[in-house]
Amino acid sequence: MRDAGTGEADGMMEQRRTLDIAMIGAKGIPAGFGGIEKHVEEISTRLVRRGHRVTVFGRAQFCGAGSWKGVRIRTLPTIPTKNLDSGVNCLLASMAARLGGFDIVHFHGIGPALFSRIPRRRGVGIVATIHALDYRQSKWGPLAKRLLRLGERCAVLHTDAAVAVSRLISDQLGGRYGHPVAYIPNGTSIAARPAGQSLDRLGVEPGKYILSVGRFIIERGFHTLIEAFREAPPHLRLVIVGDARFEERYGERIREMADERVVLPGFISGPLLEELYAHCAFYVLPSLVEGLPISLIEAMGHGRPVLVSDIPENLEVAGGIGMQFRAGDARDLASSLVRMAELPVAELERMGAEGRKRVEQEYLWDDAALRLEKLYLGLAAERGRRSGRANSVDTAESI
Repeated sequence: MRDAGTGEADGMMEQRRTLDIAMIGAKGIPAGFGGIEKHVEEISTRLVRRGHRVTVFGRAQFCGAGSWKGVRIRTLPTIPTKNLDSGVNCLLASMAARLGGFDIVHFHGIGPALFSRIPRRRGVGIVATIHALDYRQSKWGPLAKRLLRLGERCAVLHTDAAVAVSRLISDQLGGRYGHPVAYIPNGTSIAARPAGQSLDRLGVEPGKYILSVGRFIIERGFHTLIEAFREAPPHLRLVIVGDARFEERYGERIREMADERVVLPGFISGPLLEELYAHCAFYVLPSLVEGLPISLIEAMGHGRPVLVSDIPENLEVAGGIGMQFRAGDARDLASSLVRMAELPVAELERMGAEGRKRVEQEYLWDDAALRLEKLYLGLAAERGRRSGRANSVDTAESI
């Protein structure tokens, strides 16, 4: 969404300073793992194109050291288990960032924000983006949930700027802590429709499959979707793109439920994923919990009609445009799948066009990067002024 701040940021082209920025919390880039990685890749590469220096701290088992589209990638070790993978890596990254000479250190996620005090020193701005309220996921035990809530508190109260990817999260946390939480949403890029020539690799035809994309965790509701899909018209297939890292038991459950009409290609990115989005009959997001769903934004950006569970996070993006069903209700989803499949082509195209228009107005990575750059520059200027005042006091006292 463009606002006055975007134009102001563009007007600072000649005056703005080049910033050294560290990003902590992603597994790595290029994105191949989840929403945070997609967000970090899209934002960091755009900041580099605008002249800034960006370092993404990643995990050695997910990405290689070097650079990606001008973004420096620095890998650090971790302990690759569900409970320790992120925490150990973010702790090491925070310690490295303290010594790295950065102007901005940006934490992504409430878990990584636990370590947001470590790199704090004079002249450094600390930012945290809250992508989701992760303690709502069932995979975490009581201790992990307490730590995630503490991380949320650190993100809002112990940084120089807290950012949320959805209005819902921004309003909720701002009210909870009595502290402002900026809204800078996830996004997508609008491009011409790809040809769809690679779909035969998956055994599907344009317009004859339903698509869903996401990590294989129970909160994504893929088990409900597969159960409901048994009632869908027989000419349609179901493609669910994703994998089950750290959630192998749920992944096995999904594979056992799938019949010959369900395609489970694993993780897919790049042109083939774009073709899948662009040529699906419609997109379904059956989630029980979300932050601000990038896959839904991408489907709408491709002009596809959408069917979503009625959780507030999904309705923030698609409410009033897409069709909805009761979250977790396989029977309601089944009837909704049939209704969507029976809609006239003209109605489906109208729904898709309205969704694309909303994305163009609200959910573009270019706009998100400009708004974040403006936030960074304001912090850097303020930290610089504070540092200058402190130096003046030090000088006066020494005299």
